[in-house]
Amino acid sequence: MAQETAEMSGVFSGISGKLGIDESSLLYLLTIFSCYPLMYISRTYLHGQSPMIKHIYFIACSLTLAFCNFGFDIIYSLISVLLNYALLVTVGGSSLSVAVSFALNMGYLLSAYILVSTDGYDINWTTPHCILTLRMISVAFDLYDGKRDEANLSSEQKSLNIKMTPSLLELAGFTYFTGGFFAGPQFSIRRYLEFTEEKLLDNDKGELPNCIGPAMNRFAVGVVYAVLETILTPMFSNAYLLSEEFAASSFLYQMFAVVMWHKAVFFKYCTVFLFVEGACIMSGLAYNGKDKEGNALWDACASIKPQMLETATSTAQYIKAFNLSTNTWVGRYVFKRLKFLNNRYISQTAAVMFLAVWHGMYIGYYICFGLEIFITTCELFVQDAVKRSPPFAKFVNNPTLKLPLFILLKFTASLSVGYPLVAFVLLRWRRIRLVYQAMFHLPTLFFLGFPFLYQFLILPRLKKQERAARKAAEVAKDSREEESNKID
Repeated sequence: MAQETAEMSGVFSGISGKLGIDESSLLYLLTIFSCYPLMYISRTYLHGQSPMIKHIYFIACSLTLAFCNFGFDIIYSLISVLLNYALLVTVGGSSLSVAVSFALNMGYLLSAYILVSTDGYDINWTTPHCILTLRMISVAFDLYDGKRDEANLSSEQKSLNIKMTPSLLELAGFTYFTGGFFAGPQFSIRRYLEFTEEKLLDNDKGELPNCIGPAMNRFAVGVVYAVLETILTPMFSNAYLLSEEFAASSFLYQMFAVVMWHKAVFFKYCTVFLFVEGACIMSGLAYNGKDKEGNALWDACASIKPQMLETATSTAQYIKAFNLSTNTWVGRYVFKRLKFLNNRYISQTAAVMFLAVWHGMYIGYYICFGLEIFITTCELFVQDAVKRSPPFAKFVNNPTLKLPLFILLKFTASLSVGYPLVAFVLLRWRRIRLVYQAMFHLPTLFFLGFPFLYQFLILPRLKKQERAARKAAEVAKDSREEESNKID
């Protein structure tokens, strides 16, 4: 038996080596693949069964798979479920419950990060637990909204709130829903409960949802991204960015290398996002109504929009096309909840920094999201300059320059996303520094300096030009009126 186990381990190690990933990552990927047959079973053979049976099925499947990945560390997610259930039963629906939920779940997660973090990114029980953390906080918010006067709720809050405290079985089923436990996406407990009650069907006859085709479609797109990632990563890997060859390259080539490296990293994330989205579609959870032609929409659990992502020419478009469910969650439960501050910039900064804290304690996360704030500000100022400068606007809107401008904007947007992503991926300053120092920190200096340059030098000149243009227009208007009076 021991020999067979060793042989199996050797085969497993060989496969992971050929794919260029470690054994834990391969096991995690196989776990996500296993969600497809499991979700097919729930969709096909649990249809018409009571919600209780479905809750038990999801809990049993996820705990089994989690044990295969993390062993007895699955106890930590069970403890979290019990703590959150106790919170909801005692003070659920109050503003206190929301505050305690935030403190409890984020404190639990950050403590885990501190205790189990190593020198780099590891796949361990905290990997799915960061998903669980947001999920538990959302339940506290949705129950709180359910106890409030509906007249004070937004349309979104009305569609998501719950009136009753979920049972322990419902909360556990929501937590361990197999299609979304290991890598997301985020979805509300109300959606999950309506799904188990079979209220999310693409037909009015109570028949099985026609979701197999759409699920396999997302899986196929995920395979395409996986192939692209496999091709690109060996040429532009983390090790290459840290190499002397990269450091000795010209600045122009370094920018190109960072752009290509960022594509390889994004391909990896897109692969996982598409695979888990397909699993959610296979279950039927992702049903999102019908379009104008009556076709079923299966995008309620989408995390990326591939076409928008690949044609994005600004970081704002990247944000709208990538990691959608998490960004929606942060917008819903952090950004919009800070509306009382009456300051969009403070709310946006708080939302971005929450994302940094949620990801972990490595300095790379804070560098990445801090740079993102400055980069998006740079883009807003550039857009403002285009609006204020007619010659610049005319140049940008020139039809003959459409393709060259697209290529330029695509490159600059990719660099604007890829450069901070270096910090996000490399995590430790001693590694991040090697890349940024090789590039003489020039992108950092530009991203940090341009907002101040715009405010104190460029904007005053643009305003001066606007005043001069208005004055010239007024003079020309007065001249025309005088000429007209002379003729009369």
